[in-house]
Amino acid sequence: MFNNVKLSLFLASRSMMKGNKSTLLLIIFIMSLIFVNLVFIGSIFLGVTEATNKQVINSLYSNVVIEPKKDEKYISDVYSLEQKIKGVPGIVGISSQYVTGATLSYKDKHGTWTLRAVNPDDEMKVTTNHNHLIAGNYLSRLDGNEILLGKEIAGGFGGDLEYNSLGVKVGDSIDVLFDNGVKKSYRVKGIFDANFIQTNTMAYISKKEMESVVGLEDKASQILVKTRDNGNEEMYIKQFLETGIKEEIKPWTVYAGMVKNITNSFDMIAMMISAIGLFVAVITIFIIVYTSTISKRRQIGILRAVGIEESVIIQSYIFQAMFIVISGIFIGLMIIFFAIKPWFIEHPLKFPIGLASLLILPEKVSMNAVSLIIAALAAGFIPSWLAVRKTIIDAMWGE
Repeated sequence: MFNNVKLSLFLASRSMMKGNKSTLLLIIFIMSLIFVNLVFIGSIFLGVTEATNKQVINSLYSNVVIEPKKDEKYISDVYSLEQKIKGVPGIVGISSQYVTGATLSYKDKHGTWTLRAVNPDDEMKVTTNHNHLIAGNYLSRLDGNEILLGKEIAGGFGGDLEYNSLGVKVGDSIDVLFDNGVKKSYRVKGIFDANFIQTNTMAYISKKEMESVVGLEDKASQILVKTRDNGNEEMYIKQFLETGIKEEIKPWTVYAGMVKNITNSFDMIAMMISAIGLFVAVITIFIIVYTSTISKRRQIGILRAVGIEESVIIQSYIFQAMFIVISGIFIGLMIIFFAIKPWFIEHPLKFPIGLASLLILPEKVSMNAVSLIIAALAAGFIPSWLAVRKTIIDAMWGE
């Protein structure tokens, strides 16, 4: 058995050494590109999904959202509830907010957007929007007549919804019509761009100002909770419930329906492209091995005539196919980790859902490599098996 393997390796190496070196290198390069394509497509889609998840957490909902009890509009006794939350280990920040729809108008332009009223000091602990100012300044706790706008509301700065924007800049005064009928004027204090279109269509005022408008105190529409780590939201929710909190408590994933749809679509696209890539690899290797067996029919016949087993000849062609694929995988890994990945780190792709780079997971790379190797085994076996099925006489005559 071992001698047969050694003989197969010898025949494979002699065949490649006597063959056209340029053609062999070109074929290996083609295999490396096929492997790069398999890894790249899956990695970019994973990167987009990860970027979207981060944006939902960092700019919209943080890790855990507490909402009013069923059939109630507001959370009551917010201060007491916040103290319970703070008693749970691993809590980084808490932000109680009023959330409402409001009509914002400037001159002859107007539109209805989401308005959040927050304590700016608390908000900075649960979201990162304060780090993405592109004009003006962030809100302060005592601001009474100032408002912070997402760039899709303000307009300019390369927004995607420019036609719906107000066309304002820092220092302009806009009118805000609240859902309770109160109308007030506010000075635009700052404009932010969170690189997430859903966040960029929101406006912020101070919680103190909102309470003066709605005539409420120590209440909230929602409470955002930032935890030390992502992925353990259910554990924290369980601990919140154990403290006696009766309000609705949900992880951020509940609000990420868009992310799930994107993920499912990308998974389907990646699967289709990967299948096509593997098919191309199989066909390429099949043609290479088939062409080789056709051109070497007499040699195959002579080998069989001198007593070389058919399995040895088949193995020799499988080894050739394996060498081509494994070499292609190795070169492909070099291209990915030393060229493509560093470039994407420096130049992430900009989507309306955020900045996305490659997310290369070792298990995904391994899966693609194994798939390509299995494809090589099949593509190397079939034509060589067909070749040795001919009689020795037919093979030696080249028929």
